[in-house]
Amino acid sequence: MTRPMERSAALFERAQQHMAGGVGSGTRSPRSGWRPCPIFVASASGSRITDADGNTYVDYQMGQGPLILGHRHPALVEAVSTTFATRGSHFALCHDLEEEAAAAVCARMPSIEQLRFGSSGTECAQYALRFARATTGRQKVLRFEGQYHGWSDAIHWSAHPSADTYGSLASPSVAPSSTGIPLAVGDTLVVATWNDVGLLEAAFAEHGDELAAVICEPIAGNAGGLLPAPGYLERMRELATRHGALLILDEVLTGFRVHPGGAQGLLGVRADLTILAKAIAGGLPVAAVGGSREAMAVVTEGRTMHGGTYNANPLACAAVIATMRETGKPGFYDDLLARGRRLGDGLVAAAKDAGLEACVSGVGSMFQLWFTTSPPTSYRDALDRVAESPFPTFHGELLERMVLTQPPQQGLFLPSAAHTEEDVDHTLDVARAIMPRVAEARAAGIVGATGRVR
Repeated sequence: MTRPMERSAALFERAQQHMAGGVGSGTRSPRSGWRPCPIFVASASGSRITDADGNTYVDYQMGQGPLILGHRHPALVEAVSTTFATRGSHFALCHDLEEEAAAAVCARMPSIEQLRFGSSGTECAQYALRFARATTGRQKVLRFEGQYHGWSDAIHWSAHPSADTYGSLASPSVAPSSTGIPLAVGDTLVVATWNDVGLLEAAFAEHGDELAAVICEPIAGNAGGLLPAPGYLERMRELATRHGALLILDEVLTGFRVHPGGAQGLLGVRADLTILAKAIAGGLPVAAVGGSREAMAVVTEGRTMHGGTYNANPLACAAVIATMRETGKPGFYDDLLARGRRLGDGLVAAAKDAGLEACVSGVGSMFQLWFTTSPPTSYRDALDRVAESPFPTFHGELLERMVLTQPPQQGLFLPSAAHTEEDVDHTLDVARAIMPRVAEARAAGIVGATGRVR
């Protein structure tokens, strides 16, 4: 079975003339797993995407997370269209919608008493680090292997290090995640292994008095949706408080996706500073950084610079207000999580029926399928499992049958409110049909991040 891709291939060839690599982001390229060429989208609605060749997919990538309501949700279309038509798209001046949007976010997340809006998670992560350093007068930041906090030089280190660069378990290397990053920036960072309380305590024992902040994804979405071990975040909160460091929770992925109050509401841990993006506005480019009044005082008092031409533009704020309203409806998260759990459980059952070990990580609204008996607990654990996984065959077979997921196994299934029980039924029918081929790939040694024969 081969999808028609002639039009997409032609568009990709044309795009390479004026766009570096023919794509607007490296995550959309063949190098990132989109083979034989990137998907060029013609339109999208609800849970479906239609590409330039007329192929219509059930979409579980959902814009890599923002589309919590699905594509072109009527309430979001109405809010943004009406605001543009009656008020305009951009002022770089104050307006009432920004306070309404901010109040809607603060009402859902008690740790955020005040916030500032931005346009991307990277931007707001960078600001969170700046605010923490300004508040504490310290320079160093503790971060974790396998977690992603944006592409800025300040924090894009050890996001996905290889086994030959990540160093020892007790003292992981501070490894730049891209060329072009000044190596001197690495001196401001400490790297630890996720989900190991002993190593966390050791990092604080050695560096605690130098740390401005500890930053983490409360659910490690960029390593495949790895939940924190019981008590792990609580211990991190205790250690940060004891050592005078701020706890920054990067909820770019989890915020308003896993619970009405984000991962903090789900897991019961309160941050000093929180980074939000993606699902906060249902698909428009909006982000936020916020926290306690104390943590935001450096901004309120003008001691620390925060700015941005497009911050809190009226279209962004209208989208936040509409998304908060829709996701705040009774039963929204119960339905979303239950549907996702049914999908995950069904994928596990389909794999087991084909003779494969299988389990899922994460929660129903952001999860991953692993071809092992239990999910990984750390980035290194995940990397070892990826090396022996037939996941590339699974992803490719789904794609050929018009089910769209993220190519790397460290990615996620990201169901939305637009996905129906019929979508889940269809996806599970496809999964049952392809799992024997996935089992054949595992038996033949077609495994690893690229699906090459081992």
